[in-house]
This record gives sequence, C-alpha cells and structure tokens, in this order.
Amino acid sequence: MQRHDFGRARGFIVPVCAALSLGALGMVGACTGVVGPSTFNNSKGAPGAGGGAGIASTTGVGSGSAGNSGLTAGGSSGAGSATLAFAPSGGAYRRLTASAYRNSLRDLLQGPVTIGELEPDSSAVGGLASVSAAAVSISSTGVQQYETAADAVTTQLFADTARRDKLLGCKPQSVSDMACFQSFVKTFGRLAWRQPLTTAQVTRYAQLISSVATSAADAYEGMRAGMSTLLQSPNFLFRVEQGAPPASGGSGFWQYTSSEIASRLSYFLTNSTPDSTLLDVADANGLQGADAIRQQAERLLSGQAGRESVGNFVTELFQLGIIATHAKDQTLFPQYTPTLQTAMMQEIPAMFQALVFDQNGSALDFFTTRNTFVTKELAALYGLPTTGLSSTSLTAATLPATGLRAGFLGSAGFLSLYASQLEPSPTLRGKFIRETLLCETIPPPPPGVNTVLPDPPAGVVLTKRQRMVMHEQSPSCAACHKAMDPMGFPLENFDAIGQFRTTDNGITIDASGDLDGVAFNGPIELGQQLAKRPEAAACLVRNFYRYGTGHVETPNEQTVLDTLNAQFGSGGYHVRDLLLAIVTSDGFRYVAPAKP
Repeated sequence: MQRHDFGRARGFIVPVCAALSLGALGMVGACTGVVGPSTFNNSKGAPGAGGGAGIASTTGVGSGSAGNSGLTAGGSSGAGSATLAFAPSGGAYRRLTASAYRNSLRDLLQGPVTIGELEPDSSAVGGLASVSAAAVSISSTGVQQYETAADAVTTQLFADTARRDKLLGCKPQSVSDMACFQSFVKTFGRLAWRQPLTTAQVTRYAQLISSVATSAADAYEGMRAGMSTLLQSPNFLFRVEQGAPPASGGSGFWQYTSSEIASRLSYFLTNSTPDSTLLDVADANGLQGADAIRQQAERLLSGQAGRESVGNFVTELFQLGIIATHAKDQTLFPQYTPTLQTAMMQEIPAMFQALVFDQNGSALDFFTTRNTFVTKELAALYGLPTTGLSSTSLTAATLPATGLRAGFLGSAGFLSLYASQLEPSPTLRGKFIRETLLCETIPPPPPGVNTVLPDPPAGVVLTKRQRMVMHEQSPSCAACHKAMDPMGFPLENFDAIGQFRTTDNGITIDASGDLDGVAFNGPIELGQQLAKRPEAAACLVRNFYRYGTGHVETPNEQTVLDTLNAQFGSGGYHVRDLLLAIVTSDGFRYVAPAKP
C-alpha cells in the first residue's frame, strides 16, 4: 500500500489510502497502481461523485469511452447539409503534457513554483506530445513523481503565508472549521479540476482536510493535504473530453460541453489551465456557439500566455527539447556549451512568435526571414557582433542580407539537431523537411539494408555529398534517398552545430538541390521554394489542427482541413487567423458519439 505523505514538514505521515476511500476522491488506483475505470456524468463529461480515472501504471489511459474513430453522421451545427465526422483517435482522457502541467501549477498557485523531474512526454503519435497525451500511460515512478511534485509545490506555497492566505480564501478557526474547508475545496477545486465539484466531492475533500488537520493538530496542514490531493487527482492530471448529446439533437454528433471547450481552448491557446473568466463563461454554458468561442479565443491570444503557447507548439513540433541532450564532439566543437544549446532551443520559437504576434506576417516567411534572436554565443556562431549581448537572454538581430543563413532552415537549433556528433546529415535534414514541413511519409529502410556509407577508394578524398551519391546507387536505397537527400544537400554549408563553412574535406561544397523537379541552389533558394509550396502551408495547418484537437485527423476530417487551408491562404497565411478558424470549426467543437 502506497503511503501519501501530507505532513512531511512536521514529520507527520498520514496513510490516506487506509484512512479514506480515494475512489470517492477521484483517485481510484493511486494506491494500487491500477488504472481505475471512471463513472462519468454524460451531461457534464466529468467524473461523477463516485469515480475518477485512476492514476495509472502500465496500461493506456484512454480505454474507457474512447474509440470514436471512423464514425460518420450528416449535418453539423450551422453547417446546413455538410457531411462530416470528427473523431479523436486516442480517447477521451488526455494527460497533461509536462509543460502544460508546470504552467497549470504556476497559474493555479499564482506564481512560480519549483518541481522535480516528471515522466517525459512522448511524441510517438503525430509527432506532437499534445497528441500522444491521449495514448500514454503513467508508470508507478510517474505516479510517485506527481505525488512528490504536489508535495513540493504545496510546501513552497504554505511557507509564504501571504500567498497561502490569498489562495485559501479563508482563515480556518479550528481543525474542524468545515465552512472554511468546504469553501476552499469548492473554490480551488473548481480551478484545479476546471469545472465545479459535486456536493459529494466537496464534502469528502473537506472531511479529508479535517481528518488530517485533527491528526496533525494544525488546520493549515490539513488544508495543504487537501490541496495536494486535489493536485494528484486524475481530474487535474487528465483532461476529460468525451462530449455529450446536444440539446437540439439532430446531427448525430456529440458536442463538447462548455467545460470541455474551456479546457480545449485554454490548453490550445495558452498551454495552461482555464482562468476564472473562462470558467465563469463555461459554468453558464456559454461556450456552445462559435461566436462565443471566438470571443474568448481572441482574449486568450492577446495575452503573454497566447504567445507562449504558439512557442510551445513550435517546440513540440520540432522536438527542440532534444537539443539539450544532443551531444557533439567537444574536440571539434568546444563552443557547443549548455548555454549555446539553450539559446538554440529558444531562438526558433522566438522567431516564430515574433512573426505571428509582432509582425503579423505570413507564416511562410518563417522560411525566408532575416530577423532572428540571439545570445552572445549564438551571435558569435552566426558571425554577428556580440558587443552588449547577454549570454542567457535573447536579443533581436538581423542576419546579413547577402549571407546564406535565413529563416528556420538557417537556425543552428535545426541544423545541429539533424546532424551527428561529428558532421551534418543531409539525409536527416531532408527527411525532416519532407515529413515535418511537407507532411510527407518516408518509409523506414528495408530490413537488413546496410545504412553505413561506403568508404571512398584508397587515396581518394570525397565530400559527404559525393559519398552519399555513391550510396544512392544501391537499388534498395535509391528511392527514399532521392526524396530526402536533395533537400539536405543545399544545407551542407552548415556543419554539425550549424556553423557556416565553405568546404567539406577541403573541397568546395556543392549546395545545389532539387525539389520535385525544381532545381535550385543553396539554403536561401531552398527556403524560397518551400515558401511557395502549397504543401508547406497545408502541412502547417494540419499540424496546428492536430495540436489544437489533440488527435491525428481521420480521413473524414479532410473537409474541415480543406476549409481551413482555403481560409489560411486567402487570408495571407496569418497564424492568429488560423487559430481562430480552428477553434470555431466543427472539428474542434464536435465529436463522434462514444461507443457503448
């Protein structure tokens, strides 16, 4: 039996699982490590008074009322005769990503908090952690990490009495002050769980607080225990999005409830929990219409959190977090330091955020812009002046108009990520462009194929490109490599950490390339070609749609994507307009009914 330490600061340990049925608190399975099926109130799409999805161990979370793929029904709200189908591929339970979890704690506790290590996100589904979140499980270690984090943040909070009192909303007069305990549970629980608690849930949590307070002879220790338990509940750790039959009936689809829409909106557009304003609108069932959703979306995007969420999308999609652990040969690249790696991870989202929010430019300028952000070390890598620059904070900079570095493809983060410890990889860079920027599929190498490049003949010096051309002569390698490598060869002027070079093995680099029959030369022309490709714009729409809806689109959703693509193009490829179009689309608001 797992023991939950709610009184560690005073040396007092409460075996909560023995003291009280956590199934009633929405924590079935937390003590046993087994996923507990939920009892859901379909009218609200939320755990009922008696249940909650147990914090998991080794099985998938979305096995309850998931499925929902491939269902088709006619009509939609305001769509007239449209025939559409909206179906999450992973289920109705969506675990908070690590960044969303941290942001939610920061906002719930109204200030910065420090937590330890969390179980890493997966991007195995759709290339985005936000999509994989519907298919992940939580190991027993992960459960313990959540418990440790909840204990840490509540300990920090309660050490600051002014901040504590502001959040609690009342000062307990005794260890049995049920009025204060219930008021706190009702108020904080609504914020943490993103919807009102039932009367039974409020009562049970207040009883827990009173029980711990009495045992510890400290009312505040009881309230800390209650807050910690609320933050370990699946109702906080998971987003529940299954929808409910619309009151008007008709279409055959279920509509996400206002509470569910509030969570979908907030985690899409701010990467954090809904604020009080959004919850107030949801509680009044005010998020069922597209106009009301758009109004709230515009509000969320106007704040700093909206900017940060767009940056998080870029970080997830391009998997920039890997840069922090991506090693390089220190003999060849002594300047590749942790601070430079951090700058590489920060530059790309900052570049995209500026394009979206400061310049209101076309998203396709991301491939060609000369505007970027650098630290002192990153500027040195780019050959820019370093005077007055910080080693830790980004500063806006303009790349030389005549240079070969521009846009995302010229960023050191991208270039170093798709390179080995020693040298760049045209194949990896080209594969990334095909799969992530153009949404094409490159199959893995056939079983048994030797992927090692052949050595050149004795005494012969070759560039990486020349060696790869030899490799492409193998029939089993040719098809895929001819799709990938011509996208990577134009980037050979950048080494394994994204530093500019003119030669490879002493030989002048050939940076010519080909994009589906269109010849070009060098990284600048590659960026220009991508900016012209309708596939690049459509791929960005597809990835934002996945990020916002939390699932890989089904074939039946192509109608929605086609509409979004048309609007995106006709409107000048503005990302803010795209985000508003996504959240007001039927694909964001409706879901196929859950399977019985």
